[in-house]
Amino acid sequence: MSNIHIARNHQSLGSFSEAAVREGIHSGRFAAGDLAWRDGMAEWKPLGEMAPQWGMELPPPSLTPASMDEPLTATLPVDGEGPAWEERERIGIFAALSQTIGDVLLRPTQTFATMKQTGGLANPLLYFVLVSSAMFAVSAFYQIAMTTMNPALFAPKIPHATSLPTGSSFSVALIGSVLLSPALYVVSAFISSGITHLCLKLLGGANRPFETTFRVICYAQASAAVLNIIPLCGSLVGVIWGAYAIIIGLKEAQHTEGWRATLAITLPGLLCCGLLLLLGTAAGLGIAELSHQMGGGLPSLPKLP
Repeated sequence: MSNIHIARNHQSLGSFSEAAVREGIHSGRFAAGDLAWRDGMAEWKPLGEMAPQWGMELPPPSLTPASMDEPLTATLPVDGEGPAWEERERIGIFAALSQTIGDVLLRPTQTFATMKQTGGLANPLLYFVLVSSAMFAVSAFYQIAMTTMNPALFAPKIPHATSLPTGSSFSVALIGSVLLSPALYVVSAFISSGITHLCLKLLGGANRPFETTFRVICYAQASAAVLNIIPLCGSLVGVIWGAYAIIIGLKEAQHTEGWRATLAITLPGLLCCGLLLLLGTAAGLGIAELSHQMGGGLPSLPKLP
């Protein structure tokens, strides 16, 4: 028979022969809450459940079923049930949409603590693309309305290469962006989630797989994008609220500290700013040196008599 693998608190204790496991049971080295697996099993199961099937006697009282409940509850991850978007076939798409937006924005701690950890990327990606694209269309509508009311506002930025009026050119460009936005948001979801998960992993805060981070990013960013319906300041409020929801979501779903989650989403921006600052400084020094060299080669002015 193959060896038996034993794990406790998501950490492997090693691979043991049946004799070693039997001895460990009676000596107290192995407990009921420990998980066991060997070749032929589809998943890990409690040692207390598998020991009788492997012909191992149960010593009183450590491997009785009653003693198994507490350690198993404490160590095994429990998959959540939310958000409501995952239940849209049962409660209806509009009810699921509105409830998910409200839960993420107003109750992020509870929402992400009970979020499903499995189920694939399709549901959160669909939510992200639908909501984000719709809100982008709302922002485009606001800009078109502003252009219509004040065409001169965008006149200097629009080339006159076409026969269309300036406002019409701007409107056509925005409509084209709206049509392309779903594809762009699909790419954005994977890029932003991948960067955030990588940073979280580097900081030692990625206690769950990429799917968990992807779900948090999609539900938090899309829900915050709804604030774009607020004229003028909606986009700024949405960015701030979205960052807050992502931090809470990563903290709860990844079971990590708040500072790790905060640094994970700010680290890419800090690195970009640092790189831009470095490039700007280098460019400035280069321009200054070039100006100095050019100035050094000019003839001096003649002295007045």
